Amino acid sequence: MKHDFEVKIQARLDGELSQREAGQLDEWIARDAEAGALAAELGQIKGVLSRNETAAAVPESREFYWSKIQREIQRMDRPVVAARGGWSWRRWAKPLAGLAALGCVLAIVRWETSPPAFDEISATGEGMEAITFHDQSAGMTVVWLQDSTPQVKKASDAPAAPISIPDPGESEVE
Repeated sequence: MKHDFEVKIQARLDGELSQREAGQLDEWIARDAEAGALAAELGQIKGVLSRNETAAAVPESREFYWSKIQREIQRMDRPVVAARGGWSWRRWAKPLAGLAALGCVLAIVRWETSPPAFDEISATGEGMEAITFHDQSAGMTVVWLQDSTPQVKKASDAPAAPISIPDPGESEVE
């Protein structure tokens, strides 16, 4: 059975059809066993629900209750008029936040595509040599400094004469 016919049977039980439509539907329900079974089942469900439904009492009169609903609907339908007084910072907040985010993204992209370059150390003192190694992919710079001035040897730096240490087993007297 199609869904449209099921809905029509439900509408018949709820009393939502005209007299002519209800008469035609009753004839069809009498002829079709499946439609008759559905109408009987829906009728039983409607009866059970109506017998077990609790009555809800509204504290106000019916007219007052519905007038409150109508006033709320009318209030919600009215367009909201924004106050137009002075300069509002909120209308500039979103565009400025977007520009700030764009600036951050561009700064990050620029940093990642071309990291800052380091100059080689070229100002070394007299007798000082510098070797610089820069690995851009690792982002690392190593500088090796070496003192190349000739070392002047002092007399105190000269090696001392060998000292002879006697063996404890030998005697000094011969």
